[in-house]
Amino acid sequence: MSMLSPRLAFEKIESPLGFAARLAAFHIGSRTGPFLRDIGVSLTDLARGQPGAIQRLADRAGVAPEELRANAARGIDRRHFDLRGENVSAEFLATPYTVFCPACLLADDRASGGRVAFRHHRWTWQLCVVRTCPDHGLPLLRRKANFSGDRFHEFAIMVPETGDRLEDLIAPLASRTVSPLQTYALDRLDGKVGAPWLDGEGIEQAVRASEMLGVLMVFGAKPNLDKLTADDWDRAGRVGYTATSEGEDGIRRALSKVQGGVDYKGSKPGPQYVFGRLYQWLAQSRAKKDPGDIKRILREHIFETMEVPTGTVVLGEELPERRLHTCATLARETGLDPRTLWGVLAAKGIIPKDALPGSHHVFDAVRGQELARSMRRLIPVTKLPERLGCTWPLAKQLISERILTSIVTEVSHAPGRMKKAVDSQDVVTLIGRLQARSEPVKNLPAGMVDLATAAMKSNAPAVEIVHLVLGGFLSKVARLDGLEGLAAIHVNPAETKSVVSKVMIGLSPAEAFGRIPMPFGSGWELVTEFSDRAPLPMLKIRSASGDHTIHRFRAEDVDAFLAEFTTEARIANALGMSQRDLKPEMKAGGVKPVLRKADIGVRFFRRRDLPARFQV
Repeated sequence: MSMLSPRLAFEKIESPLGFAARLAAFHIGSRTGPFLRDIGVSLTDLARGQPGAIQRLADRAGVAPEELRANAARGIDRRHFDLRGENVSAEFLATPYTVFCPACLLADDRASGGRVAFRHHRWTWQLCVVRTCPDHGLPLLRRKANFSGDRFHEFAIMVPETGDRLEDLIAPLASRTVSPLQTYALDRLDGKVGAPWLDGEGIEQAVRASEMLGVLMVFGAKPNLDKLTADDWDRAGRVGYTATSEGEDGIRRALSKVQGGVDYKGSKPGPQYVFGRLYQWLAQSRAKKDPGDIKRILREHIFETMEVPTGTVVLGEELPERRLHTCATLARETGLDPRTLWGVLAAKGIIPKDALPGSHHVFDAVRGQELARSMRRLIPVTKLPERLGCTWPLAKQLISERILTSIVTEVSHAPGRMKKAVDSQDVVTLIGRLQARSEPVKNLPAGMVDLATAAMKSNAPAVEIVHLVLGGFLSKVARLDGLEGLAAIHVNPAETKSVVSKVMIGLSPAEAFGRIPMPFGSGWELVTEFSDRAPLPMLKIRSASGDHTIHRFRAEDVDAFLAEFTTEARIANALGMSQRDLKPEMKAGGVKPVLRKADIGVRFFRRRDLPARFQV
């Protein structure tokens, strides 16, 4: 086989078709088709990068075939190609467009003395992700072939403009940097390592995921994709790459940001409503064109951040068990009043306390279902003496000591009846714990007395004796057959009196909160939720087994707290005026509380921040 002479050098930037076009112009002064027929190369096979056509052209032109192959997309089947080891679809290539940089063509014309057939067709211009010229910083232009004979990127035909007319094409183009997504794709085709998640995807998957995510981030959920320009896609790719280059975490952050900006307008925020074209693209993808891991990531993100019922199919997979609820869905499934449920959810911190009723806040389904079951088991505190087998004073002490707790705190904005009700399961658990710490007897041993009598003889509240029993601090605890609950518990008063004096050091919560003074609920909120703003140290006396804790306070710590902090009630009392008259004076003085009434039910002020008149 004879070699063409004189020899024309192959440029590493050009495509095999572009090289063939230059050969045709150089050797016969004609178009690519007739030239290739003359040397026995199929134009269609060369356009599809077929090995035989590449080899024959290389042999006739006297160039290394591997150089031509590196810049050719080899057809695998009608719609798929191999490009430098990457499997890509026809859509990933620019076909049927001829893409070019007018500044590059102008430079080629000047270098060749104005022979337009000697222009170089850059192989990278065949890729849809390449939209900016790295040499001139200009957007690439696109022209669609008018008929099949124009689809081989012959610039003399597709871009007849020369000289001033090429300058006219350049003039309106705004300069810009190359998209990092374009840089990533070309670097990857050159064998360079990039962002790990992107490198784990096929190159077309990586590019398309970045662009479609970017469309969502830039243009919202429902743009008309057919009307997006090449510049729009370039912008989307730039923005999407900032997320995909950071892998799954970056993609999740981007999806969360999109969710945060959605205006639900009272409708249920379904995944297609929120994620729009991205969701539709992934939902419509078929096995022949796998979109890649972005599908799994979006599906898992939906399952983990949106209310999806059990059994729902999302992006091809069924959710076996609900992960999240909204107030509305939980109320519907449990039969609870949604307004009451909303208040309790907010009071428990499961949804934001300042959330507007009806808004679409989601929360852990298991936690929500546990709360709903608890609400259905509620008993009013007025029924506690009967259920516990104790006196009303002891029932109140059990709540004030947080041995039993209302389902919501006294200072929450939940419905009032919720603040005066406890979970019946907590009552059952308390009785079970007392039974586990006591010995069943048919007849009381000598000297054993009930809790009320032991409290009187020990000069201690009955609740402190309950603490000692629960903590295992007493060696002699009997449970009399025939009685239920706390009424069955009997202790030795002599032992009780001795142990109380050793274990129950300092002040009880009731005594500490009463000195300040503030309601029990406010006191517990102070020491458990807001100790960083107004510290009141709390002692924790733990049982040997660690399964019970008694909370106490040092008198000196309470005094130190009162020396630093005060309330409107204390200030008004010291000044001999009512709180109603005091409030406007303090407001006029610009006094700011450390803790608001909305926080714990009482306003606290740091004394040193107060005007001198109020530092009493």
